[in-house]
Amino acid sequence: MDHLILPDGAEPWLKLAYDADEKSEWYENIPDKGFKYPEFYKRLDWTYDETWFVPKQGEDLLGGELEDEKAPHEPWEIERFFQTWLIFGFIIEVFTLSGIKVKTDDFLAPITRKAVHRPQTARLITTSKLPDLIKEWRQKHQATRDQSVLEEVLKLLDHVGKIVDYHCAGGKEHRSIHQYGKVLWSVSDATTTVIIAVASALRKAAFYIYNKPGKEDRWPVTNSKLLRQRIQRKWCQSDAAMIMEDFDIDGQNYIAAARGRTLEELDDHYACTDHSCEAKISDGTYTTQHVPECRQDDYDPEPKFVGHVSPGYGKQPATLREAIKHIMDAGHLPMMRWDAEQKGLTTYGHQKDMYSEEESKVPPFVAISHVWADGKGNPFDNSLPYCQLERIQTLVDDLAANHLPPKSAHPNPGFWMDTLCCIVGLDDESRKYKKLSIQSMREIYGESVAVLVIDPWLMSIPSTASVNEICYRIYASGWSRRLWTHQEGFLARDVYYQFQDKPLRLPDVDELARDFQKKMAYKGYPIGFPLQASGKTSFYYTTVKTIVNGIREGKIPADNKWIVYGHLADSLGYRSTTNIDDELLCVASVIGSDVKNYTKVEDKKGRRGTAELRMKTFLEEIGRFRQGIIFNNYERLKIPGFRWAPVSLLSHRSSGLGDLEDSKDAKIEDYSDLNLDDIHVEVNSMLGNPIKINLNKYIPKKLNISRQRVSMYLGDKMVLLPTVGLPVDYPGYVIKFSSKAHGLTVNMAERRFGITYSPLPLVTSILKTPPLPKTPSFGKVPTLGKTKFGGFGKSTPPAVEPVESPLAASPAVETAAEIVTYKYVVFVAENDVNWAFDREYVLILQKPLGDSNSQEFLAMVGRKSVGPGKRYWVQSLCSAIVKVRKPNDDRKVDAGIDYVDVGQAATNWVVT
Repeated sequence: MDHLILPDGAEPWLKLAYDADEKSEWYENIPDKGFKYPEFYKRLDWTYDETWFVPKQGEDLLGGELEDEKAPHEPWEIERFFQTWLIFGFIIEVFTLSGIKVKTDDFLAPITRKAVHRPQTARLITTSKLPDLIKEWRQKHQATRDQSVLEEVLKLLDHVGKIVDYHCAGGKEHRSIHQYGKVLWSVSDATTTVIIAVASALRKAAFYIYNKPGKEDRWPVTNSKLLRQRIQRKWCQSDAAMIMEDFDIDGQNYIAAARGRTLEELDDHYACTDHSCEAKISDGTYTTQHVPECRQDDYDPEPKFVGHVSPGYGKQPATLREAIKHIMDAGHLPMMRWDAEQKGLTTYGHQKDMYSEEESKVPPFVAISHVWADGKGNPFDNSLPYCQLERIQTLVDDLAANHLPPKSAHPNPGFWMDTLCCIVGLDDESRKYKKLSIQSMREIYGESVAVLVIDPWLMSIPSTASVNEICYRIYASGWSRRLWTHQEGFLARDVYYQFQDKPLRLPDVDELARDFQKKMAYKGYPIGFPLQASGKTSFYYTTVKTIVNGIREGKIPADNKWIVYGHLADSLGYRSTTNIDDELLCVASVIGSDVKNYTKVEDKKGRRGTAELRMKTFLEEIGRFRQGIIFNNYERLKIPGFRWAPVSLLSHRSSGLGDLEDSKDAKIEDYSDLNLDDIHVEVNSMLGNPIKINLNKYIPKKLNISRQRVSMYLGDKMVLLPTVGLPVDYPGYVIKFSSKAHGLTVNMAERRFGITYSPLPLVTSILKTPPLPKTPSFGKVPTLGKTKFGGFGKSTPPAVEPVESPLAASPAVETAAEIVTYKYVVFVAENDVNWAFDREYVLILQKPLGDSNSQEFLAMVGRKSVGPGKRYWVQSLCSAIVKVRKPNDDRKVDAGIDYVDVGQAATNWVVT
């Protein structure tokens, strides 16, 4: 993969050999026999089935070898066949369309070592000539302006992508974080990686040369397993999964070769998963750092305070903390400046629009944004080592004097920093001032002339480093991964990244990346990585800010606040925080809500409870949501009425908020004013016989409690039933597990079960599902992916497996048409549900069962419940994926699971 850009000093790492006879096996020397490129296999007398053959596992359920399941060719033959077809043949065909003659030998390194006893026939594949050929391709097009070539190139690309995705991604149309390279393909991961690298480069080149915008979706779907492994050696598991989702192969390859985290840093990420980063910083292990070159202990818990300058409050503070409290008592914003001569801090009080360009005793200030993990925080005192204070003031002075617009420039600027200005302490007074600081974040960052990002990862390289490296560092920086810095960047007028020699403005980095990509494409290196990397940071700030401002200005109706929710989920999925209850404090600042409404919400039991209550408050404020949010694959709230919603949007690196594109929106409804007449619940009596209880008679509505729940007494137990929920109109099917028939399903050890569905009513006395073996199932259950699920592609077999049922001689079915039963496997997301026999559950689906066009779709599993009104009520438990059981599926797909018959669908649900 010599054509891909690498960090300075890095060498191409992948070595792939091609061993084929030049005269008879090189692509250009094989007679075409009248067959075009997509039918290349016919030139070698291969069949269609041999080309698309996917071997099943080499053993059946009893451990024996399956008959007629062996590959029709040896692995080395298959490897060479696809190298010839999808690497050399593809390159030759693409350039031939523009009249550029290339041959296999152009992409093989010469043999440099002499052999005596055994001749060396294998040669290393090299793509070093691709950039020059791409330049020639562009020049040819500029001379002819023949647009028809693009259409033919895209057909070739489509064919290569389908083959790779069919063999490596199961034909899926979305990228899964668990799909890295080969599955059961008899082709090495190295060959798969090179195929992807070549095809991706030529696809980007085609879009650039013919001035056509490329599609935003990842292409191909398949990821390289080799690249994933190399990246995970340098990054935590969640970061590695995120990188594989965010970038095409040019970006993945660059990051795999670039500097990553140290082993010491990775030690904190032992609990991370593909979906979330679990690294946390505890107060007990935190150390406030000096600047690297400092050689003395210049830290004081109470930093030297030189005095308060302006405005006067009629008070004489003796310490920095006293001065900050006086400023906040006056309703102003505290800011400070390091006095280099007196080696101490002075303070000022900033009031909105208080200073002018001509005259002011209070200078403008810069807000400092940093990550606590880098050592510039202090959980115990409002203090930093003097070396840090001096460094910060130097950087702020340089920014204000040399890099800000003339209107904002100033010779003696101040700065605001949370470590110094947010009062630390466990007493009530300290807590009060800290809350005031949190409630003022929007004003603090909005009033600053700029936000300066100080991150050692960025400051270790100069601003003159390659654009690739600059964009990569910003993308992978700790600043781009923490919750509070997300808010700080969003609220700022301008954001500057501090590098080794000078700061760079956030929009300027995007412009650098855009110009760099144009220059590289002109040189024959069509890459998308730099702008993808910088855009991952800047896009959410600009997009979400536009939506929020539109709502505030009335351009977007208030009922459409849910639009911002999806963008927040994507953005916050990259972020994490030590204290989970901080999330909604930041989100409230970002979307322009009153932070006081969230700081006053607390659960005495702990941060987790506080976080859930604040999320509930946030959901109520948003009000409307896409109905498809019920299919989200996040951990869910435990609060009745809101169990359909994520408990947090943070650190979910493979975010899947459900079906937000194709579903209509709905408002959270409160049904507590509706009657509960004629609604009954069935319970078992002491005699063992079930009895029905009228809920309206036995459910007293208590006064002075939340109207969102009603209480029901059953014996000595009180059950709280929510009367609030999200109404949805998706098809739902009632499921009931029987202790006699579904013993392997109810414990959900495999987190999956099967369902059978017949469009005609199921006659249980006539139709019987054949018994399935009660043997343990194999393999892991696929986890939920990030995007909306689609079909497997055109090359896959029919979507459904008809099950022929033996019919007994009976007049009841003589006039009935052929009865077809559809089989599905339901993969349940990880959960902590206590599944029970003889309890009615509901499976709500993105699409109705029996739809032959749907092979894989989203679902939600819930408990059937009761509630007021005519809608059906269901308590949300967890998400799921429903997959069609196809005839050619490996038998392990449903081995050891039970099938449950479901009836016809109902709609009109309320999800609580």
